[in-house]
Amino acid sequence: MNSQKEISFLNPVCDDAPQIYELIKSSPPLDLNSRYAYMLVATHFAATSIVAKVEDQVVGVVSAYCLPESPQTLFVWQVAVDSSMRGKGLAKQLLEHVLKKSPNARWIETTITPSNSASQKLFKSIAKTLHANVEVLPFFSKSLFKEDAHEDEELYRIGPF
Repeated sequence: MNSQKEISFLNPVCDDAPQIYELIKSSPPLDLNSRYAYMLVATHFAATSIVAKVEDQVVGVVSAYCLPESPQTLFVWQVAVDSSMRGKGLAKQLLEHVLKKSPNARWIETTITPSNSASQKLFKSIAKTLHANVEVLPFFSKSLFKEDAHEDEELYRIGPF
């Protein structure tokens, strides 16, 4: 993928779901969900999610939604960037675009495993840009993930901003 071409930041559409699925699949340690789940991201959660495209190819995605019980909290479910585009700040740009499309958001929440230093760095960087606090709390214990050696998922709460 040629990173010199123009990147478009768009809300996803259902036709993007197969590419989102493949991008997540090629982005360990992210958990791969069903194709159906990514169709929901591209339809039900399209207003709070975003894809980055070079020409017609999805090279980045942020899936997010506002918490029903706390509409000012934007929960970021997954962030993925194509390997050809990593190290160029695209993940942060995607998050910044999601926030522009979510003007009522005052908080960001996400979960990150203790070993995922890249995601920790990304969300701490966003917090710094927003001049907001980062609180890290226990959330999903690894004991809940019965199928394999999944790590704990820690809740990162950023805000208010």
